[in-house]
Amino acid sequence: MTKQTRQLHLGFTIWPFGFHPAGWRLPDARTGADIDRNLFKKSAQIAEAGKFDFFFIGDRVSSSTELQNERPNQVLRPEALTLAGFVAGVTEKIGIVVTTNVTYSEPYSVARATATLDRLSNGRIGLNIVTGEDKSAAQNYGRKEHWDNSLRYEWATEFVEVVKSLWDTWEDDAILGNKEKPFLDTNKIHQISHKGKFFSVQGPLNVERPIQGQLPIVNAGRSDHSIELGAKYSDIKFTDSSTLGFDGAKQAYAHLKSRAAAAGRNPDEHFVIPGIAVYTAKTSEQAHALYRQVQQSWPIPIDIDALAQGLGVALDGAEPATPVSEVPALLAATGSAAEHLRTARWLYGEDNISLADLFRYYRRHEIFKEVVGSPTEVADFIQEWFEAGAADGFMIFPPYMDRALEDFVELVIPELQARGLFRKEYSGSTLREHFNLSRPANVHAASHG
Repeated sequence: MTKQTRQLHLGFTIWPFGFHPAGWRLPDARTGADIDRNLFKKSAQIAEAGKFDFFFIGDRVSSSTELQNERPNQVLRPEALTLAGFVAGVTEKIGIVVTTNVTYSEPYSVARATATLDRLSNGRIGLNIVTGEDKSAAQNYGRKEHWDNSLRYEWATEFVEVVKSLWDTWEDDAILGNKEKPFLDTNKIHQISHKGKFFSVQGPLNVERPIQGQLPIVNAGRSDHSIELGAKYSDIKFTDSSTLGFDGAKQAYAHLKSRAAAAGRNPDEHFVIPGIAVYTAKTSEQAHALYRQVQQSWPIPIDIDALAQGLGVALDGAEPATPVSEVPALLAATGSAAEHLRTARWLYGEDNISLADLFRYYRRHEIFKEVVGSPTEVADFIQEWFEAGAADGFMIFPPYMDRALEDFVELVIPELQARGLFRKEYSGSTLREHFNLSRPANVHAASHG
């Protein structure tokens, strides 16, 4: 891949209740069942009409009702592999990235399921590897405790190695397809005979090699263990670097690329995709009004003491409804506190926000960057970060469903296409082709040839 052929990549993340915890409260937002076939079908087809590279399906293997006001989508979560199969059946071209918590999985089962999905989808599946931070998950799988980061990633590294090896256990032409000959060329079906610290797997799979040969691997996380796993194996690195600001995101991008190069990878084939929450409308004023409406619909307790501690300013005696313009400590603030105040005012689209408004912004500022504006303004942001080497593309998180996704596709995508940044049609049929990744050789064929 050369700089001349570099293309913007976009993924859409499905959160049935919207990315913002109050998104579902808007008058035109959807509510109701978390598993709604009509929602998944409609959103997948809208994303495909927008020529997104992939439809991203997250996963969680436990539930906590305490999260309902902060992360309602984490209380209920459809099983990802099942959902991926459904999405594959209602779409034709868009890639489908499915998440597996490998801490609570077995590599043979995951390799088998994803190879099957890749076959059924005609080569559109990617595998997102997560190790899980939720300690309560251990209680659902008979574990005494949730492992620490180091052990989880040691397990995950061997897990990925086994899965990748299993995908190659059948050579592409192992089934002869000749009625006058044996059904199989058994010399082209391989055991992996893996015996490692965590897994003992003989193989082969009882599923043919994936159409893509090797499914694209995705992973996320800031820890050094996560970065090392991604440098070795990930084709797509999903990040929260959008929260670091423009300069910080550029530094993170360069660091991830350098780690891939150090691992012997082509850094141009290690795609850095930050997440962003996008609020857009036909005009800038309407977009900022949407942000205000969503934020002010969020019924959480306003903790002024926590806000004061986070910003490092004195807010003694202030009330949630107090306008920030009446708080001397904020008006005199410098450094990060002043930057947070400036950002919050810009997001709300007005200067005289309240302390409650500021708190709601601050409560979510470390998740993903919120991009608010007209289609031109949103496209300006995406173009600047893409061309400056802060991202290879973005994971788009609509604040609510369904209209926010439709607005992005109807308003922002044409602007990106008009600038020559984003495809107007799919040039290939597989997820690897969407990222201009070649189909890898079969490692077992090479070693036994």
